[in-house]
Order: sequence, then structure tokens, then C-alpha cells
Amino acid sequence: MPDDHPQAGPAAAGSTSATRPNVVRRGLTTALRAVRERGPERDAALLMLKAALATVIAWQFVVRVMHSPSPFYAPMAALLVVDRTMVRSIGASAQRVVAVVVGMSTAWLVGTLVGVHWWSMLPVLYLALLIGRWRHLGDHGIQVPTMVLLSLITVGGTNTRFTSLTIVETVVGGVIGVLTNAIVFAPLHIRRPREQVKSLAQRVGELLEDMSVGLREGWDADTARRWYDASTELVALAPAVREEIETGVESTRFNPRDNLRPVDVDWGGYAQTVEAVRRCQWQVSGIARTLVDAADEKEAQPAPSPEFLEVYAGVLGDVAQALEHFGRRGEGERNLVTRHLDHASRTIEDLGERVRTTRLEDPRAWTAYGALLLDARRLVRELELHSRDAVMPTDSGPIRRPRRHLTDLVNGR
Repeated sequence: MPDDHPQAGPAAAGSTSATRPNVVRRGLTTALRAVRERGPERDAALLMLKAALATVIAWQFVVRVMHSPSPFYAPMAALLVVDRTMVRSIGASAQRVVAVVVGMSTAWLVGTLVGVHWWSMLPVLYLALLIGRWRHLGDHGIQVPTMVLLSLITVGGTNTRFTSLTIVETVVGGVIGVLTNAIVFAPLHIRRPREQVKSLAQRVGELLEDMSVGLREGWDADTARRWYDASTELVALAPAVREEIETGVESTRFNPRDNLRPVDVDWGGYAQTVEAVRRCQWQVSGIARTLVDAADEKEAQPAPSPEFLEVYAGVLGDVAQALEHFGRRGEGERNLVTRHLDHASRTIEDLGERVRTTRLEDPRAWTAYGALLLDARRLVRELELHSRDAVMPTDSGPIRRPRRHLTDLVNGR
């Protein structure tokens, strides 16, 4: 039969060959970045290194100290419990140990009482699968049916020494994994949450400033659509930043590095900043959406007058200026935030009064005026509500508190 696509094979092979150098190049770039600068690449590289180290240590420990005939369970446990924070590492270790204990105990009980038969395997495996779905076991729940199956098939579930040795090795591997994670640069995630909080607030301020300049100097449907797309993108970023803050808080718990030199980070203040910015972005998106509709001829929604938009641009500029000082320490910084927000509020009230008392050129435009004024008022209000509790990370000042004296550590002070 003739080949309908004679070039498919060589082309596909050439395409695959062409992508290999790119994959290698990206891998080398990532490796170099991990060596040269701090960031996610370095964190991931260090985590993989610690997992490999913990695996080898656990393997050699059960071989040389415990003289295990099948040194598999300890290194596997060590490999799987090294995680991004000590809380997750300890939790993973506990989950894995519980899963193995439950699985091996179930297999031993079934093998001892009724033996291994097709009719006994069916209900016990179903029960093990149900137990494995228990949410408290997390990703390690799969170990319950796995250990049941392994024990019943290999030793019939009746070998007490095999059962106990597997459990002990799992415990040893989990402990080694946790200790390795704690001793070798215990994971402490501080810089990334700080950088993301600053970046989010900065991008919102830049967007507001861009909108302010655009409303003064000229804008169209494409410009309004670009503002709207940028605002919705920032709204989607806020939950990820909040998760980074939660990871940062979690990384300080049970962490020997933080116990020796605690970090001086106001996590609650950071969360307040992200919440304020997130709520502000709802209003910014509303403003941008109103401008999109006003610029779209198909919507039949008249745009506000150029005079109104020029004054309204000053409101957005004031809010952008307030965000530059928002959450920064010092009474002077807070006063600047208050001054800009107060000026924006007065301008909004003045614009509202003009709309109420001045006859509109096109009466259909009142919805656009009302929407812009309402979103602006809410925008200012959200920043006012969070201005006292919000904290913005800065590049000045130490992240860690001064090193405590050894006697203070001994005395628990």
C-alpha cells in the first residue's frame, strides 16, 4: 500500500531532534540561574538535593545498622517526606507511617485468620481502598492497598518479622527524611512572598497611573480593552500571592533556622495588603469594563464627557499615588496615603454633584457616569479600610531579628 504521508516520519524525527537542543539549553539555563541567584529554581534544586541525600542516608542506615534483607521501605519513605516546609515534611512522614501500619496490619490480620484466597482478597482490597481514600492520609493513602497487596502476595500476610521490619524501616526512613530536611538548610520561604506582595501592589498602581494618563491624553476601545485585560489578570494573581504568604507562615513553624534567628515579618500585614489590593482590583476592573462599553459602538453606551474624564483621571492618579505609600511604616507615609485618598474622595463628591446638577448632553450616559463614580468611591473606601493594618514589604531594614545570645536560648528568653 502506498504511503499517503511519505514525509511524516522524517519530519517528525527532525522536529524531535530540533527540540532536544532547546530542552538541554533550557535545562542548563535553569541550572545556572539556580546557582547564581535566589528564587524558585534554587529552592527546587535544593529540595531535590535534600531528597536524594535523605534517600541515600536512609538506604545505608538500614543496610549497615539494621542489616535489612530488603532495604526498600526506608529510602522510599525518606524520599517522599522531604517537602517545601517542615510542617508538610512532618505531616507527610506521619501520613506515610500510618498508611503503612494500617496496610501491613490489615494484611497480617487477614493472612493469619483466613489466609490468602480469591474470596478473601476481594473484600480486604476493597476495604483497603476505602481506607486509602481517607483525607487525613493525603497522597500517602495509596500506600494502604499497596502494602496490603504486597504483603498478602509475597508472604501471605503471616510473616510477623516481615510486617514489623517494614513498619520499623518506614518509621526510620520518615525520621531520616524529616531530620535531613531540617538540618540541611531547613526550608524557609520569606523572600518570594515579600517580592510578590510588592509586585502585585506596584502593578496595580502602574495600571491606575496608565489609565489616568490615558484618560487625559486620549483613549479608544483598544486602550480600554487593554486596561480591562490587565485588571482581570491582576485579580487572578491575588490568590496565588495569598498562597505564597501562607506558605511563608507555614515555613517558620518547626523550623530550626527560624528558632535560632526569627524572621521579622508581619505576615498578617502582608495578607491585609493583598486583600486590599484584591478588592481594589474588583473596582478597577469595573472602571475598565465601563470604559470598554463606552468606547464600543455596538453597545450604544455613550461615553462621559472629556471634561468629566479629565477630572476623573485625577482620582485614579490620586489612588495610584496612595498605593506608592500604602502599607509602609511611619506616620509620615500613612499621612500621605490619607492625604491622597481624601483628595480623591473630595473630587469624587464634586464630580457627583456636577452630574446631579448639570444637564447631560446625552441623557443615556448617566449609567456610565454613575458606574464610574460608584466604582471610584468603592476603590477609595477599600484602601481606607485596610490602610492601618496593611504592611508593604520594603528593601530597607533587616528581615531577621538580631541574633540572640546563647544564654538567652538556654534560659528560654
